Amino acid sequence: MNKKLVAAAVVTGILCGAWAGLAGYANLSVWIGFAACTAYFACGRSRMSEALPMTLATVLVGVLTAFLMLWGSAPIGGNVGTGLAVGVVVGLIVLMGAVKWLAFVPGIFVGCYSTFGYLAVVENGDWTGAHLWTLLGSLVAGALLGLACAELGRLAGERLVGPEPVLEEITVP
Repeated sequence: MNKKLVAAAVVTGILCGAWAGLAGYANLSVWIGFAACTAYFACGRSRMSEALPMTLATVLVGVLTAFLMLWGSAPIGGNVGTGLAVGVVVGLIVLMGAVKWLAFVPGIFVGCYSTFGYLAVVENGDWTGAHLWTLLGSLVAGALLGLACAELGRLAGERLVGPEPVLEEITVP
C-alpha cells in the first residue's frame, strides 16, 4: 500500500475527527465545514496559494447567489418566481466561471446550496447576525480544514517516505 496515502489518510482522519468534535463549541456547522473542505480538494488547484483563495472566493460568492435567488423570487412569488430566479442566477453562476478566481463553478454551487441547507434548519428563516456568521464561519473554517488536511497530509507523507523527486526540464535543441 502507498505509504504517503496512508499517512495522508491518518492525518485527514485525525483533523476531520477533531473538526467534527469541536466545531459545535465554536457555533459552527460540521457539515457546512465538510462541504467547504471537499470544495478545497475538488477545486483542482494543487498549490495552497491558488487552492485556498479559489475555494474561499467560490463558496462565499455561492452564499451571495443563494440570497440573489431568494430576493429575486420574492416579487413574483410562488413556484414561478422561484423558477425564474433560480434559472437566471444559475445562468449567472455558469457565466462567473469565466472569472479567474470563480472558475471553480462547483464551489459556487457548494456555497449556494450550503446556504439553502442551513436556511432549512434556521428557526423561522432568521438570518440575523449569529446565523449568518455561523454559515460564513463554517465555510471559511472548512476551507482551512481542507488546507490543513492537504498540507499536513503531504508533510506526513514526505516525513515517512521522503519528498517527491524534482524532475529537471530537459530542452532538446
